[in-house]
Amino acid sequence: MSLNIVITGPESAGKTELAVILSKKIGLPLVTEIARDYLSQRMGHYLPSDLLSISELQCRQESVMRVDSGFVADTDHQVLSIWWQEKYGPLPHRLSELYRNQGERFYLLCFPDLPWQRDPLRENEHDRKRLFDLYVRDLEGRKLPYAIVKGIGEERTRLAVQAITGYKESSIC
Repeated sequence: MSLNIVITGPESAGKTELAVILSKKIGLPLVTEIARDYLSQRMGHYLPSDLLSISELQCRQESVMRVDSGFVADTDHQVLSIWWQEKYGPLPHRLSELYRNQGERFYLLCFPDLPWQRDPLRENEHDRKRLFDLYVRDLEGRKLPYAIVKGIGEERTRLAVQAITGYKESSIC
């Protein structure tokens, strides 16, 4: 069984660090966050067309990384969809379609209990909890399997591995 794990959640919630650690720990390839590299080249300035380009690049990278055993992704179309809706309103058909058709995944939703890390690409320092709640509503509304990950350092990693193990065991039954 292929296991695709997505690390998701609001800004500065430890997604990238957790994705890198889990990729190494469970031996699955890492799908990096496309948006960070893309927007760094544009000094953080972007348009709706840039989010659509990021979405297409995300698909392409996942296709390249897709192996029989699965992958760990540092974000996916869920993040792009929530981001779009926060900035621009209703999702365009193409982004909605990409999100809907991205295949089976298990989401690890990072709770924003880590200190805010300033970064020129981040925009939402003061409403991370509200955004976290949007992620929960989206995952539940779409009936996607997920677990919330809290804590700092090793505790966060331990809880993530525990959630993955529980998901794998429940999927076998």
